[in-house]
Amino acid sequence: MPKLLLIQLNYRRIYSYAGSKTATPISPPLGLAYIAAVVREKGYDVKILEANALDLTHEQIKKEILDYKPDYVAMSATSSLIEEVNKIANICPNDVKVILGGIHASSMPEEILIDYKGIDILVRGEGEETIVEILAGKPFEEINGISYRKGDKIIHNKDSVFIQDLDSLPFPARDLLPMNKYFSFETRRPIIDYIVSGRGCPYRCTFCADFITSGRKLRIRSAKNIVAEIEHLIENFGVQEIDFQDDNFTFYVDRVFEFCDLMIKKGLNKKIIWRVSNGVRCDKLTLPMLKKMKEAGCYMLSLGIESGNQEILNKMRKAEKLEDIRNAANWCYQVGIESRGLFIFGNLGENEKTMQQTIDFAKSLPLDTATFHICIPMPKTEYWEIIKKEGKFLDVGWEGYTAYSDGAFVHGDVTPELMSRMQKKAYREFYIRPSFVVKRLKRLKSFNDVKLVVKGGMEVLKFATN
Repeated sequence: MPKLLLIQLNYRRIYSYAGSKTATPISPPLGLAYIAAVVREKGYDVKILEANALDLTHEQIKKEILDYKPDYVAMSATSSLIEEVNKIANICPNDVKVILGGIHASSMPEEILIDYKGIDILVRGEGEETIVEILAGKPFEEINGISYRKGDKIIHNKDSVFIQDLDSLPFPARDLLPMNKYFSFETRRPIIDYIVSGRGCPYRCTFCADFITSGRKLRIRSAKNIVAEIEHLIENFGVQEIDFQDDNFTFYVDRVFEFCDLMIKKGLNKKIIWRVSNGVRCDKLTLPMLKKMKEAGCYMLSLGIESGNQEILNKMRKAEKLEDIRNAANWCYQVGIESRGLFIFGNLGENEKTMQQTIDFAKSLPLDTATFHICIPMPKTEYWEIIKKEGKFLDVGWEGYTAYSDGAFVHGDVTPELMSRMQKKAYREFYIRPSFVVKRLKRLKSFNDVKLVVKGGMEVLKFATN
């Protein structure tokens, strides 16, 4: 039976949140953990090497590979991590096949197989079923969703079919992960874990690349299945806080209410608290929903706002109104759920005036925190294609494709200098104002709250004044 080693790349050695390695959250690689669970269920020997949480060097990773002696090494990567993937691939023994999945593999398979000879197989889209077929020794020609070399030719098989019944998947193999290493400086409870409640997105935001790996159709897990995983995490790992990682958690109203009712009925709202930090759509929130979520243990929501200018929202195909955003922020404040605004500078059609309007809009909302990212159009997104035709991509290397880089393109009035300058201005204007400081002080309830505010504030100030 072939052995599989799944490697979580050490991204903290490459880029960090707000320029700080210590402020960068460390979250479990749930995608790899799902693959490990499915592979193990089929009887294969599998291990996850968590190079990020353990902060491993290349030499340490190489030793782990040599000690485990896998037949396959598999990694998942965003565009900014492709060079790191290449370095790991090149330290693998020649008899080890290297598999790459994730957003970059799905969007640029031809380019990867041309430029990176150490990578043998690309898995496009979801990986669970495809990896099992590879391990089973199925002929490559018969495996959907992979790209590979055959002699001098590069072969791209037809796309695989997305998994429709997500409840059929086993829970992620968290027992293969160093669960005590995961943290976020915003965490309220000592043991936190993460859950993905759905895959795919029906919206068509010009900057978003999620559809490339997850599709345009939203596939969701049932409320009962999610609650069962929470019970599993409490009983087996002592988890006290949950962070939902998908950005369509509130899309189906009935599921939200069913989930909350189950949490309350089972008394789980007394055992854990939870948040949705990856961004929810404001137009999908209602006051009754937020009241129910608060009762069920929700303490924080990230709001996917992006811009404070309606024309810019329209150009990015956000399909949302500023009024929706203002209502959502006000309702969160009303029911006592903390809110974080997620904003992006450099969207299609932006200029300095629209970016300042975003800053002013953010300050006008009763938000508890806000993040301001520089737009990095990912390969094969609509914005990426527009810039290729009308603008210019800069030679910053793939490692420059992060939200806290200096920017990677020029289009219209948008330049790296403008985005970077407005990003730092946004942090200064949003956080360094008396009204914000007073509001945050009023909401402090414990010494832990004080520590969170001080630590977060120091990191933001260091970044904004650098």
